[in-house]
Amino acid sequence: MFQQLVQRLVLANGVPPAQAASSVLTADPMDLVLYMEQVWRDAAISGPAGKARTTLMATGDLAGLPASPQPPWDHLGYAFALENTRAVQILARVVREFRSGEALGIPSLATQRWLDATEALLFGAGNLFAAWTSTSLVRPDPEAVRRNAYWRMFGMDLAFGTEANSPFPYAKAAAANTTFVAMFEELLYELWQAISNIRNSSGQNQADDDRIYRLAEQLGQLLRSRRLANLLAREELSAVAALGWVELTLSADTPVVVDLRANAPSAAERLRLIGQKVDLPAHSKSFAFFSMANELSLLLKALEANLVSEQGLAWLLYAPAPPPGAAPLPAGARPLDQESRRVITEWSAASGKDLKVRKLAIQTAPRPGEGTRRNGQSAALTGR
Repeated sequence: MFQQLVQRLVLANGVPPAQAASSVLTADPMDLVLYMEQVWRDAAISGPAGKARTTLMATGDLAGLPASPQPPWDHLGYAFALENTRAVQILARVVREFRSGEALGIPSLATQRWLDATEALLFGAGNLFAAWTSTSLVRPDPEAVRRNAYWRMFGMDLAFGTEANSPFPYAKAAAANTTFVAMFEELLYELWQAISNIRNSSGQNQADDDRIYRLAEQLGQLLRSRRLANLLAREELSAVAALGWVELTLSADTPVVVDLRANAPSAAERLRLIGQKVDLPAHSKSFAFFSMANELSLLLKALEANLVSEQGLAWLLYAPAPPPGAAPLPAGARPLDQESRRVITEWSAASGKDLKVRKLAIQTAPRPGEGTRRNGQSAALTGR
């Protein structure tokens, strides 16, 4: 979300990315909220904005930027990966400490502006009129709202509980994609076999394009089942905005990182050092989560958009170029082999599972009119 805003500023103003990132991190919180309003309006999910809201959006410093070179916001999976680092809870403690005393030192003016924006974007200050936010007196805790969305879309909880390490209370919906993880990991296994086959063209062909297609098709159906009538759209935008702000904050030695004396060569290491400062440890696999967040978003978007709409397009998920006689590419499509490789590697590291070795194959459901396949068995895989 905010990485896309940085790119738009680079295009609009011809400034280096680091300068654009600094402009975003020190922007007026109201301008950032108005920008989020524009993003929500442009998605046209809840209908056109009213006259008053439209007029107000046009007054912001970030109004009228050129179109983003990337989709306006990331998939919910991007937020889920980054939130597993525990960065939001850690930065909440940073905000609390800076706002309530001087134990962390005196924040610079740039960090104070960052604190204003962080309270607005992550913790609800100043967002009372925003159409895209997902909190209110009915749903007061933004982390609980995000956890509910993660559960519904992926059937997964975060890897940690509250700041006090007790179970985190949130509404756990009955309708959730609880089969997503097993099916997605099976797809990653099949993609690895196909990637290995490309590397070892003289050996046995391990690529199973039909199975990759079937798994991609059913994963897309699972994801879209949670999107009926644009369900979870506002929760997704709110989540990726919050975690995009986190990623931008930790992407370099930004003012708050410098003030906390957490200078480091990577986002994961910066977060680890900040966690030590506020006595809340980051996830030990934070590097893997940071490393795959963007690629996971692109891969899930492709699955949800039914990129692999037929068996002949399965190669898009594992090969850099089409095989001889491949079906024509869909308009605007490109191979996602690099993204798949990254997700396979980092998902394995984060989960501790060796996705290059099959434990137990899952069954794909037959298409209408087909018989059973693979060991004479089939099973319907639907979200619950």
